[in-house]
Amino acid sequence: MEHTQSKYDFIDVVRACAAVFVVVSHIQQIVIDRPLSAGIINRALSFATTQGENAVIVFFVISGFWIIRSVIRSGEAFSWGSYLLARLTRLWVVLLPALVLGGVLDFLGTTWFPSALYNGTQGAVSLTNSVSQSLGPVTFLGNLAFLQRLLVNTFGSNGPLWSLGCEFWYYIYFPALWLLLKSKKLYFILPALAFLPFIPGFHLFGIWLLGGVVYFFAENRPLKFQATGAHVGLSLLIFLSSLGVANLINDQKIIANALVGISFAALLYCALTAKLRMPKVLLPVARFGATSSYSLYAMHFPLIVFVLNFIVPEHRLAANWFSWLLVFTLPILVGIIAYVFSIMTEANTEKVKAVVRKVIAF
Repeated sequence: MEHTQSKYDFIDVVRACAAVFVVVSHIQQIVIDRPLSAGIINRALSFATTQGENAVIVFFVISGFWIIRSVIRSGEAFSWGSYLLARLTRLWVVLLPALVLGGVLDFLGTTWFPSALYNGTQGAVSLTNSVSQSLGPVTFLGNLAFLQRLLVNTFGSNGPLWSLGCEFWYYIYFPALWLLLKSKKLYFILPALAFLPFIPGFHLFGIWLLGGVVYFFAENRPLKFQATGAHVGLSLLIFLSSLGVANLINDQKIIANALVGISFAALLYCALTAKLRMPKVLLPVARFGATSSYSLYAMHFPLIVFVLNFIVPEHRLAANWFSWLLVFTLPILVGIIAYVFSIMTEANTEKVKAVVRKVIAF
């Protein structure tokens, strides 16, 4: 299907790139041993392939942009029923099969092909405990209800699902708070504000809200500022610099996350107001970002753990041409599988929504 040009193509390209960086980062953390082998090339490749956490921050800003935009643009016509139907359908149509697929792969890995990678002693990212301990039905249902890291562990090896749990509660909290603020009833607003510090990933919610700030200034245009290509280039340079600084101060998580979030929000604002046309060569990337990036994020980790269990089951590899080749080529296979997965799941979101709407007569 041909992709139609849109001013939001930039967002979709970024979504695709961010999802790929998350995958590459996770593969690198499992494959490459520490401390690194000597050499500037190894250090440069390590920097380029350890941007997964920063990519997740980018996802939070983009998510906040879309959700806050949809809530505010609904105005008085906002309906909790329609809103929850749209959000839950969008989330569950991918999450449910991703949990099933991940559970099957983790079950095979822990029973038929057990190794240090699956029992957590290999030291892989998100595998601090034995995977088998997190494969029960309670954990499965808890993740389906977005209670991971609140009441249950993330399901199996799929540690990256922590961010999905945070985002869901932001989806709920923001429109509730927005409607209360519009009502101007302090006896409702004050308890809601008092609850704010207890939402999961409190500082990440602030970063998520940056997406709403971008929406307000980019689409309502109170400043009447028209960004140009030069502004986009400068904000891109600042954003890329922030990635380097964030990695250097990684022990200061809140500051590092805020730095990346603010600089990306500025870049997003400039990109949306500059009215630049996306080069046609990037349109397939934009389409992948729009249709498959969520699928890639939701299902990639159990898949790469299962594959790497046959390559680095007991220990990581030294940084050399073979290990780096593995880091950069395995994401291609994962991306292809995620694309096929998205055709069976993500691509059918509207169909599923229509069926559910008909059944519950919304």
